[in-house]
Amino acid sequence: MQNVKASFRDPGTQVFVADGEIHRAIHADAAPHYQAFMAGGLYDRLAADGLIVAHDDVSSSFGKTVIRPQRIPFISYSYEWCFSALKEAALNTLAIQKSCLDHHMTLQDATAFNMQYLNGRWVCIDTGSFRIQAEPAPWGAYRQFCQHFLAPLLLMAYRDGRLLSLFERNLDGIPLDLAAKLLPLRAKTRMAVWLHIVMHARFALKDFEHAPSAQGSGRISAASAYGLIDQLKSLIHSLDLKRHETAWTSYEQTHTYDTQEFKTKEEFVLKTLRQIRCGSVWDLGANTGHFSRLVAQHAGIAPVAFEYDFMTAEAGYRKSLSVGSHRPLHLWMDMTNPSSGRGWAGEEWQSLAQRGPADMVLALALVHHLCLGANVPLPHVAAFFKTIARHIVIEFVPKDDPQSQRLLKSRRDIYENYTVEAFEAAMLAHFSLMERQTVSRTGRVLYAFKAKD
Repeated sequence: MQNVKASFRDPGTQVFVADGEIHRAIHADAAPHYQAFMAGGLYDRLAADGLIVAHDDVSSSFGKTVIRPQRIPFISYSYEWCFSALKEAALNTLAIQKSCLDHHMTLQDATAFNMQYLNGRWVCIDTGSFRIQAEPAPWGAYRQFCQHFLAPLLLMAYRDGRLLSLFERNLDGIPLDLAAKLLPLRAKTRMAVWLHIVMHARFALKDFEHAPSAQGSGRISAASAYGLIDQLKSLIHSLDLKRHETAWTSYEQTHTYDTQEFKTKEEFVLKTLRQIRCGSVWDLGANTGHFSRLVAQHAGIAPVAFEYDFMTAEAGYRKSLSVGSHRPLHLWMDMTNPSSGRGWAGEEWQSLAQRGPADMVLALALVHHLCLGANVPLPHVAAFFKTIARHIVIEFVPKDDPQSQRLLKSRRDIYENYTVEAFEAAMLAHFSLMERQTVSRTGRVLYAFKAKD
């Protein structure tokens, strides 16, 4: 039995791994709240609405109250999400709190880290976060909700989506005073923004104990409790990301493949997929996720699609909305600087490599960006892929391909070792070759490799 490091801050429960399965132990002081959560119908309602991770009661195996939640295929973090993902998770958090009020309970934590992607929806994974609240009272997690959801959504909608990166340095959410300074006047003239961000920040700085975010012990009317949720919901619903074209948002229409070549590439990916027993697929440099959706359609699993361009990742998330329960999870991540460990001692939230390896990784039209665009040598690229992939479908784009020439247009060519022979040697140091196929008139080659033991 091994405790999960990310759960040490919760005094009421402890997450641990036993026999390869995730478990949550409910401590004695939290047991009455858990029992009310289960017996009062709140769990059943949230489960029916697809807002909470399902679990089994396995207390008899441990001699104390223990549940076994459904495993989340891939744990992601809010600083990796798209605008639409954060918005969806925010609205679901508010829906959960509203259901809590209906059942005389409250959600004591409104951190984005408690929301995860499962079966095409954002669900709450913290079963221990529900507390009995006999009478309506100020929402104790109000400030946390504003920092984790409202502030970043407003900054992305009114300024720039890439301001989500502030989350990486502020893991308890974006400070409200910082959000108030960064938001333009046209945002702050909205009454809801003025109340929930500007005035909220001023109260918090003036007197923390009497800030609107503090856990209130006094009663409020039921109308006020529901009104807060409805007002936040209305504000978030109204927000949208100002979309604009980047160099990569239209890549699926501007790539150099002709129709037959692109079909050959699709067939190569699907053929490899059929040869491997896949439970997880990562699509690195996914653009808007064409191949992720192809995998979802044919394998019945939800791939994780990583893209370094924020607007392209957002476009991919929106394109995949129609896929259903297996829709890909589109994340914003630069493969030259993938997520590292975060939180206390760098161990609360895992690095990308710690969340792997994936059964299959797609690295299509990516290597030339890493090598020619970011000066990462081929042996380093291959060694990194070994840490995250059991199998990999990878594309080599030669130096004289138009897309490679585009990368070299404004720089001196110092890449003598960027050759197909050097690429194969680097990969074969860590992988065994399964298949190789030239797929374009410009000399692009696709490979399927299996990681060596």
